[in-house]
Amino acid sequence: MKKISRGWPAWLALAAGGAAMAAPSFPDQEKVCSFDANREAARTASAANFPNPVVTEMLVNGVSAWKSTTGGTPTLKPGDVVTLKGSGFGQGPDVDFSKIMIGNSRVLETDLKMFTQQLDLIAEVNYETIFTQSTWDKDIVGWTDNQVQFKVPVTVSKGPLVLQVQKRNGYLPSYLRPGQPHNVIDAQTARVTDTVIMKQKCDVVSKLGAETKAITPIAVNVVNSNFNNLVALGRKIFWSYDYNLGLSHKLRDLDWSKILSYQATDPITREKADPLKLFGAYKTVRGEVPDEAIDDVYFDPYPMKNPTPGFLLVTPQKTKGNTKNTGWVGYRTAESSHPYTGSGAWAGFNCASCHGYRISYEKAPGQTVTKVIPGLPNPLWSMKWAVLGDKTGATTATMKTIDTSEPGPSWAPGDANVDKTTLVYYMPAGAGEHTLIRNKGEGSLTDNDYQFSPIAIPNVTNHMPIRRSLSHTESYVGFEGSYIHSEEPDGAMGSMDAGNLKALTTYMTTLDANDKDLINTGLYRWLKANNKLAAQTGNAALTEGQFVQAGWKSYPGVVSAVNTGKAAFDRDCGSCHNDKVGANSNERMFSLSEVGRFFAPTIYQREQQSIRATYLRDMYWVESRGLLSDGHVRNLEDLVNPDRCTEGTALYNQYYTLHAPVRPALGTPDQPAAWPDLNRKGDVFRVYKNVEYSADDPSTRRNRFTTRHKYFVPVSWDPDNYYWDYQKMRREYGVGEMGTSAPIGLPAAPHPWCAGSSGDIATLTQYVLTL
Repeated sequence: MKKISRGWPAWLALAAGGAAMAAPSFPDQEKVCSFDANREAARTASAANFPNPVVTEMLVNGVSAWKSTTGGTPTLKPGDVVTLKGSGFGQGPDVDFSKIMIGNSRVLETDLKMFTQQLDLIAEVNYETIFTQSTWDKDIVGWTDNQVQFKVPVTVSKGPLVLQVQKRNGYLPSYLRPGQPHNVIDAQTARVTDTVIMKQKCDVVSKLGAETKAITPIAVNVVNSNFNNLVALGRKIFWSYDYNLGLSHKLRDLDWSKILSYQATDPITREKADPLKLFGAYKTVRGEVPDEAIDDVYFDPYPMKNPTPGFLLVTPQKTKGNTKNTGWVGYRTAESSHPYTGSGAWAGFNCASCHGYRISYEKAPGQTVTKVIPGLPNPLWSMKWAVLGDKTGATTATMKTIDTSEPGPSWAPGDANVDKTTLVYYMPAGAGEHTLIRNKGEGSLTDNDYQFSPIAIPNVTNHMPIRRSLSHTESYVGFEGSYIHSEEPDGAMGSMDAGNLKALTTYMTTLDANDKDLINTGLYRWLKANNKLAAQTGNAALTEGQFVQAGWKSYPGVVSAVNTGKAAFDRDCGSCHNDKVGANSNERMFSLSEVGRFFAPTIYQREQQSIRATYLRDMYWVESRGLLSDGHVRNLEDLVNPDRCTEGTALYNQYYTLHAPVRPALGTPDQPAAWPDLNRKGDVFRVYKNVEYSADDPSTRRNRFTTRHKYFVPVSWDPDNYYWDYQKMRREYGVGEMGTSAPIGLPAAPHPWCAGSSGDIATLTQYVLTL
């Protein structure tokens, strides 16, 4: 019999047992995937021939609209069928790694299917059925080496049109089956538990050539009468929707109403919990955020069907309702039906909580702008909200699965009481963790795995050119595919329908609207902080407003330094971060043993056994969160410094060896005063060791949870903290975590690629700040 847990009333559990089947097992890619030799042969053959793609003629709905000999500016509308004639186009996105951009919109390469999601109430596990509730068909119609045909996406607003080709030149080998390719399951169907009707699609993790080739951009006019309507709806989804998290968090005893009204207690300091101080929540101020973030927004229907059953498992769950402002950016209440208390409205968070950064800058002399920039990662967001319970007078966190009993990992087996409060509390700001707050053994795809794997919040101001989705690198379906599925516990519940997903995607194409100001502001502040302003602009008294208004290209000294940095970038970074569509990433995948991680790889990186070369944009602001996929590098200078990649140097030892930390004063750039964290980025990471008074008091349970993570170790010079031992992980990682026969061998430094010499650091950094 399935264990009834987490506080469900007995009568409801019995009703659930009779009314709903428990979620079956999820498909295992090691068992359901096989290698397609014919597909790989076609990719190899295509890679052997790589000419520059050339367009000689463009047809729109069968009528010639542009020729290379005569030119012209074609007009495109959503749904128009565009035919490109020419040569060197390759074999299309399934054989090559190809993409087409029209302005900020990528022509969709993959049919997207939205499967109906359900919830196993007893285990609280979300899974999907074989039934589709919505579909979004791909835009590609046909692709040969001399002709490409596609439909103009609904998300377009401007040109130019660019077709880029990149060749697949092999595949990553498996750590589990040495000498064989690593096969991965299609992320669209990974949550579908049927094993009879659903035949899972799989692919290898393709290696990609460093070189990208593209047609000469073709200027086009775009007429999209529905663009503004789609943007308006997408903006509401981004700022106003709760992604069904409100009810989900309520079921796990998280009371946002108390947290957001200063009625919760910080479990470490015992002071009143401050949402800004603890997890970077900003107050909603009109003018700093869109009106949708403040005003009531009624959704009919909700963008995602809530998989949680309605009242008594009989009343249908609400499919539409009102959302309201909680007073905090990214935290909204939404109406829903609680399974055993009925109708209500509960708060959850949305895109803006993590992907909104409140900044002030001088746009022009005397003109200061303060607003929450959508898309930028919030460097103050943290998971501390998860340890703020709702039991009156509670001395420990009461969110389910925080103070709990669960099995240990293979290297620390056995059931035991644990309290996750301390480790969750010290999770690095600007990052999340996919598994930490679920119980081990629940049956979810994101069960606790006792692998401490923070993932930095990505910058999504220019995500549309990316095919390999989000930072999870989970599939080749880009932004659109990423938001089909819930990424619980830290994402959403339910799959988004095509209409709303198209609207959200359209809004995402507009998030680069602030990039020009962000780049100029960041570069000005860097020049001033590094005493380069006078030398490069000729005016030591130049104000931020003057620089931002004129733009960095107006100053020859700045341009010269940037050009010098670009040469170093092209030499040292270009093999991964140059492309022809402005993403500053060619999306190459690197095996875990090649690229490494400071913290343990995430569940998605382990599934892929690899990490994608990230895209670069607005880097002055992104470095506030920390750099690389786990955010552990403090700034761009450290990232590119050759000493970081060289064992034995002071910088290497600072980042990657155990030692007594240097404790900066609060308020320095390394540790802003708003951050209560023990750690600063760029130094050895540590977690507070609680003082134990008895065999099973809260402090003992908290320490037990930390030490079950085998790379947190005690040190002789600091009795108060456990330290993250990167060198231990480097030596041992793989056997217990991935089931390999031997450690996979992580590199000396994560991302072991640095500048060619220390003399390149400043100009290389300056160039990256212009991306």
